[in-house]
Formats: sequence, C-alpha cells, structure tokens
Amino acid sequence: MTNRYKKAVIEDVVSHDVDEVEQSKLLDLFEHVMKSVATTLVREARFDTSDFATAKQANCDGFQLTLQRLHVDGRDVWQGQFSRAEQRLTVIASLE
Repeated sequence: MTNRYKKAVIEDVVSHDVDEVEQSKLLDLFEHVMKSVATTLVREARFDTSDFATAKQANCDGFQLTLQRLHVDGRDVWQGQFSRAEQRLTVIASLE
C-alpha cells in the first residue's frame, strides 16, 4: 500500500515545557503517525512513544500521544496531543 499523502501542513503548535529540539523530534513522529493512520478509517488513536524505536533514539520516549481526526470545513484535520509529566505539545495539521 502506498501512501498518497506527500506533505503534512502544520497549522498550529502549542507547547508547554517542551524545548525546541524535543519539539522538532515530536513533530517528526507526529507526521509519521498521522500519515500512517490517515490511510485507515481510524478517528482516534492512542500511542505510547516508547513503542516506537526511533523515539528512544531521539530521547522522546515516555510521551503519550492521542491523535484525533476531525472534520472541519469539509476537510480532515488532525489534532495530536503529546504529554509526559508536566510537558505538553498540541499539534494541529492537515495532509496534502
């Protein structure tokens, strides 16, 4: 199965106690997960980043990720919420 999506468009990011390096790595992980889930009928999914081999290498393990597909203005928009202790990162994105 090929992925028909070429590009993720990050529309908004709200970060609390997540540094720029960590944020960049989490956004990469979010994009990967979003593209993978977009080819399914899933509307909501929950992940532990410790389950991804690349997360440990990127020092992003231990986050909980909730991913939701929302239908806004006739298009699919994805909301991701990463959380680990006091750290939070919320991402809104779409796929082209």
